[in-house]
Amino acid sequence: MNIEDQFRSHLEQHCAATGFSPPDLLLDYLVLLLSSRLHRTDLIPEPSFAERWLILQQRPTTPALVDYADTCLFFTSLLPEYGRRRGLSIDYYSTLGISAYYSAADLARENCYTQLASWFYPLQKFLNSAITPDQRLELFKL
Repeated sequence: MNIEDQFRSHLEQHCAATGFSPPDLLLDYLVLLLSSRLHRTDLIPEPSFAERWLILQQRPTTPALVDYADTCLFFTSLLPEYGRRRGLSIDYYSTLGISAYYSAADLARENCYTQLASWFYPLQKFLNSAITPDQRLELFKL
């Protein structure tokens, strides 16, 4: 079984266990996101989230915005406590990700990115609970 099939199987089982039912398009996107991030070592982006956001505002491109938004979604799902140590709430990083998905949707005229922005918080909770099932969904407010 390849890595994408393994992620799909795990996410589908987790959907069944939690009752979470995202659109198929978004579940497919999560599978690709997780499998593409498996070998990346840059969990915490350089430059910082804020610096990178400012750079993206000067020269926005769809691929760069999507990569940034994906990083925010992955990061907030995997390391929700990161910002607290720096005096920032998880909502700070989430808002950046949501804004990046909406900006990508405007540039590319792609409904997928609008859906990702709209579903950001539920997807974040779902991924967090799929990655760290002992902590579950209580970490975040909706």
